[in-house]
Amino acid sequence: MEKFSGLISSECSVHARFLLCSAFAPLCSEQVSGSVSACRALCDTVSEDCKDQLKLLPATVALDCGAFPLRAVRRLCMRPPNASELEPEPQPPPRWPFRDPELREHGCPPAHAMSPTGECWPACGQHARYTQPAKRTAEVWMNTLAWLSLLSTSFALLTFCAEPARYRYPERPMVWMAACHAVVATAYVIRSWLGAKAVSCAGGALAVDGLASPACVAFFSLTYYFTLAADAWFANACVAWYLTAASEWSTEALERAAAYLHAAAWGWAGAWTAAALALRRVAADELTGTCGVARAAAGALVGVPRGALLLAAVALAAGACPGIVRVRRALDSRGARRVGRLAVRAAAGGALYLLLAAAATVAKLLEARIAESQSEVPPLGALEAGPAEGSGGAWGGLPVCLGLACGVAAGAWAWSRKSGAVWRAALCPPRKAPCCAPPLLRPHHPYYKRPLHVSRV
Repeated sequence: MEKFSGLISSECSVHARFLLCSAFAPLCSEQVSGSVSACRALCDTVSEDCKDQLKLLPATVALDCGAFPLRAVRRLCMRPPNASELEPEPQPPPRWPFRDPELREHGCPPAHAMSPTGECWPACGQHARYTQPAKRTAEVWMNTLAWLSLLSTSFALLTFCAEPARYRYPERPMVWMAACHAVVATAYVIRSWLGAKAVSCAGGALAVDGLASPACVAFFSLTYYFTLAADAWFANACVAWYLTAASEWSTEALERAAAYLHAAAWGWAGAWTAAALALRRVAADELTGTCGVARAAAGALVGVPRGALLLAAVALAAGACPGIVRVRRALDSRGARRVGRLAVRAAAGGALYLLLAAAATVAKLLEARIAESQSEVPPLGALEAGPAEGSGGAWGGLPVCLGLACGVAAGAWAWSRKSGAVWRAALCPPRKAPCCAPPLLRPHHPYYKRPLHVSRV
């Protein structure tokens, strides 16, 4: 209070003492939760009456009226005892910080439309938060990675179909992981054919509540479910390697336990997908034109399930390393080299997938945090310069692109010389000699001599 002593002694406002006392010694009562200070309207009045005296205060001292409660939004505050009862109530702030001429008839700012929930959200086909070049760039990257993911996973699945016996446990979970990412990539390819409006729009606005649009629900269900299922199968691959190396399980033993791995992977993804749909945490994104987890629930529905799976995979992989070293020492040189090559190949593919999946998860969480810290609408005057691309725009399409890059890495385990040999044998089969006679008895063989008599025996 000593810093404001000059303000009080000047008697520039009869309410100055009441305002300062309510700020430094607010009302506290057992019947009220929290402290109660003066109303913001009183602070604005004192600031206007004492603006000359406020300029004389030290630079470190300021009167911030924004910290006082506002009666118009039904927040409890105090009025001075000598205030007039006929004092008009302050007008409530507008829903959007725009000037009145900028508001449309439906009460939404430009490039926004009224959603079925009664809120103003970016209109379909308009550029509210992102510019057209930013959307085009995100579209190109998304479509390119979707096709690369689809080609990579398709190659892996077709290689498995050509030689199923080659991919037994503990490598079999990689096949299911590739299949899951193939479904995700297919969903993005279909979305590129249908267009952003067909997937992300509900009426004239983005699908704020994703359940209002069947296409949005279908796209979210496919991508979210199979992304979590792919992460679960990645964790199952680490489980299989751990049981093989550390507990010395055979391939047959793992195949007998495969039903439990299937139940864990598909059940985990199904439970989280059902929770997201039941809580209605599905929303469309303007930049990518897709539907995903709402940003407010990204930590609970993306960070928790994916983070838990990735951490479990890291722990299991670390536990399998000593077992692999022990197995290599127990084998001869040829077997040790074979196990070493297999382990290095699995470790390289697993590390690549782990880094991309972790980066996608972190990018999604950062995007949600940046979006929460920023205002839902551009600041006043930003409409004159066009849509604003803040720091959130740099993160907007990154989680989607990293997720599609995981699909490319999911099929990388099939990129080997042995797979090339399988495809050469399938596409260019060698000519086979007639099987009716041994080689030395064929007419065109250099040592062939026609026998005089050949008995039936």
